[in-house]
Amino acid sequence: MIIFIGCGGSESEESEKNEDCITIDSYTWSPKSSGQISWDDAVNFCNDLIVCGYSDWHLPTISELRTLIKNCSGTETGGSCGVTNSCLSSNCWIKSDCTCDYYEDGIYSKFGENDLLWSSSDLSDAIDAAWGVYFRHGYIREFRKTDGLHARCIR
Repeated sequence: MIIFIGCGGSESEESEKNEDCITIDSYTWSPKSSGQISWDDAVNFCNDLIVCGYSDWHLPTISELRTLIKNCSGTETGGSCGVTNSCLSSNCWIKSDCTCDYYEDGIYSKFGENDLLWSSSDLSDAIDAAWGVYFRHGYIREFRKTDGLHARCIR
């Protein structure tokens, strides 16, 4: 179920503003960052964000971020990809389990986007990397924290 919540806090069937917050499966999501940013900047972006009347945002964990994946059974919540809040090392990642074989614009994202999004989940065996999702391929993978990905905050 998707509910759009405008910045004034009222619910509507459609989102007409880019600043709208969207509730999907009991999580409320902020608008994404306007540009690609480093992991440290993504963490700060979410911690400092005040939008739609809320200030308690955080960068989603990899398990929270996986709730936005659709049409890719391996990387959706509960799928065969082993990267979850309970398993954050590189040993948890197997390429064939953590990606889909084809892509079509917006097919793997509940937002209909093809963006790269950061999670707050560090790669546990590398201090300079964190997990993220590339929605163009339904792909969960590690990224260097200095790479540029978008941030979408959760509450």
